[in-house]
Amino acid sequence: MAKILIIDDEETLRITICELLSFVGHKICEAEDGRDGLEKVKEFKPDVILCDIMMPKLDGYGFMEEHIASEYSYIPVIFLSAKIEPKDKKMGGILGVKQFLKKPFVFSELEQLIENYL
Repeated sequence: MAKILIIDDEETLRITICELLSFVGHKICEAEDGRDGLEKVKEFKPDVILCDIMMPKLDGYGFMEEHIASEYSYIPVIFLSAKIEPKDKKMGGILGVKQFLKKPFVFSELEQLIENYL
Protein backbone atom coordinates (compact mmCIF):
# COMPACT_ATOMS: atom_id res chain seq x y z
CA MET A 1 0.00 0.00 0.00
CA ALA A 2 1.38 3.36 -1.06
CA LYS A 3 0.46 6.84 0.07
CA ILE A 4 -0.54 8.89 -2.98
CA LEU A 5 -1.34 12.61 -3.17
CA ILE A 6 -3.59 13.70 -6.04
CA ILE A 7 -3.47 17.40 -6.94
CA ASP A 8 -6.14 18.35 -9.49
CA ASP A 9 -8.76 21.08 -9.66
CA GLU A 10 -11.13 18.88 -11.68
CA GLU A 11 -13.16 17.49 -8.78
CA THR A 12 -14.95 14.68 -10.62
CA LEU A 13 -11.70 13.28 -12.03
CA ARG A 14 -9.90 13.68 -8.69
CA ILE A 15 -12.64 11.77 -6.86
CA THR A 16 -12.68 9.01 -9.49
CA ILE A 17 -8.89 8.56 -9.29
CA CYS A 18 -9.10 8.55 -5.48
CA GLU A 19 -11.77 5.85 -5.49
CA LEU A 20 -9.93 3.65 -7.99
CA LEU A 21 -6.59 3.90 -6.18
CA SER A 22 -8.26 3.32 -2.81
CA PHE A 23 -9.98 0.24 -4.22
CA VAL A 24 -6.62 -1.31 -5.17
CA GLY A 25 -5.29 -0.66 -1.65
CA HIS A 26 -3.54 2.71 -1.67
CA LYS A 27 -3.98 5.41 0.95
CA ILE A 28 -5.06 8.61 -0.77
CA CYS A 29 -4.94 12.32 -0.01
CA GLU A 30 -6.31 14.98 -2.35
CA ALA A 31 -5.69 18.66 -3.04
CA GLU A 32 -7.53 21.03 -5.35
CA ASP A 33 -4.57 23.18 -6.47
CA GLY A 34 -0.81 23.48 -6.15
CA ARG A 35 -0.90 25.67 -3.06
CA ASP A 36 -3.12 23.17 -1.23
CA GLY A 37 -0.90 20.40 -2.58
CA LEU A 38 2.24 21.85 -1.00
CA GLU A 39 0.52 21.85 2.40
CA LYS A 40 -0.74 18.29 1.94
CA VAL A 41 2.77 17.07 1.04
CA LYS A 42 3.99 18.29 4.45
CA GLU A 43 1.07 16.72 6.34
CA PHE A 44 0.64 13.45 4.41
CA LYS A 45 4.23 12.73 3.26
CA PRO A 46 3.15 10.71 0.20
CA ASP A 47 5.20 8.11 -1.66
CA VAL A 48 4.07 9.48 -5.05
CA ILE A 49 2.39 12.72 -6.18
CA LEU A 50 -0.01 12.93 -9.13
CA CYS A 51 -0.36 16.54 -10.27
CA ASP A 52 -2.31 18.38 -12.96
CA ILE A 53 -0.60 21.22 -14.85
CA MET A 54 -3.42 23.72 -15.37
CA MET A 55 -4.91 24.75 -12.01
CA PRO A 56 -5.95 27.99 -10.29
CA LYS A 57 -3.94 29.66 -7.50
CA LEU A 58 -0.76 27.66 -8.20
CA ASP A 59 -0.38 25.54 -11.33
CA GLY A 60 1.66 22.37 -11.71
CA TYR A 61 4.81 24.24 -12.75
CA GLY A 62 4.56 26.54 -9.73
CA PHE A 63 3.98 23.52 -7.51
CA MET A 64 7.12 21.85 -8.91
CA GLU A 65 9.26 24.98 -8.45
CA GLU A 66 8.40 24.99 -4.75
CA HIS A 67 8.41 21.20 -4.38
CA ILE A 68 11.96 20.76 -5.72
CA ALA A 69 13.19 23.43 -3.31
CA SER A 70 11.55 21.72 -0.33
CA GLU A 71 12.70 19.01 2.04
CA TYR A 72 10.24 16.68 0.24
CA SER A 73 11.85 17.03 -3.20
CA TYR A 74 12.72 13.31 -3.17
CA ILE A 75 9.00 12.44 -3.60
CA PRO A 76 8.41 11.64 -7.30
CA VAL A 77 5.82 13.66 -9.22
CA ILE A 78 3.82 12.41 -12.19
CA PHE A 79 2.01 15.06 -14.22
CA LEU A 80 -1.52 14.15 -15.33
CA SER A 81 -2.72 16.62 -17.92
CA ALA A 82 -4.52 17.15 -21.21
CA LYS A 83 -1.76 19.68 -21.93
CA ILE A 84 1.24 17.60 -22.88
CA GLU A 85 3.19 19.15 -25.71
CA PRO A 86 6.95 19.02 -26.23
CA LYS A 87 7.38 22.38 -24.45
CA ASP A 88 5.39 21.04 -21.46
CA LYS A 89 7.58 17.93 -21.27
CA LYS A 90 10.71 20.07 -21.52
CA MET A 91 9.58 22.42 -18.75
CA GLY A 92 8.43 19.51 -16.59
CA GLY A 93 11.75 17.73 -17.12
CA ILE A 94 13.67 20.82 -16.05
CA LEU A 95 11.54 20.99 -12.91
CA GLY A 96 12.05 17.31 -12.06
CA VAL A 97 8.74 15.76 -13.16
CA LYS A 98 9.33 12.00 -13.42
CA GLN A 99 6.60 11.10 -15.91
CA PHE A 100 3.68 12.50 -17.90
CA LEU A 101 0.32 10.84 -18.48
CA LYS A 102 -2.06 12.43 -20.96
CA LYS A 103 -5.72 12.87 -19.98
CA PRO A 104 -7.90 11.02 -20.67
CA PHE A 105 -5.99 7.88 -19.70
CA VAL A 106 -6.68 4.25 -18.93
CA PHE A 107 -6.47 3.43 -15.21
CA SER A 108 -4.08 0.52 -15.83
CA GLU A 109 -1.57 3.00 -17.34
CA LEU A 110 -1.74 5.15 -14.24
CA GLU A 111 -1.42 2.12 -11.99
CA GLN A 112 1.69 0.95 -13.87
CA LEU A 113 3.35 4.39 -13.63
CA ILE A 114 2.73 4.49 -9.89
CA GLU A 115 4.17 1.00 -9.45
CA ASN A 116 7.31 2.09 -11.34
CA TYR A 117 8.03 4.70 -8.63
CA LEU A 118 7.29 2.62 -5.55
